[in-house]
Amino acid sequence: MELDCSQKTVRCWLHRFNRLGLQGLEDLGGQGRKRRITEEERSRIISLVKTVPPGRARRGTVDLR
Repeated sequence: MELDCSQKTVRCWLHRFNRLGLQGLEDLGGQGRKRRITEEERSRIISLVKTVPPGRARRGTVDLR
């Protein structure tokens, strides 16, 4: 069977399996860079991006009364 990964990766997983059994094959989670902003800050930024900037003309119907 071909796994399309390096021998180093296979050895890493094999060592984890030997050390921890089937639980060693599960995703450890928590990998990667941590977020720099909170979920609240992210939501606020998204809502600001969706608003029309001050002084900018809005698209749509124009009422010329």
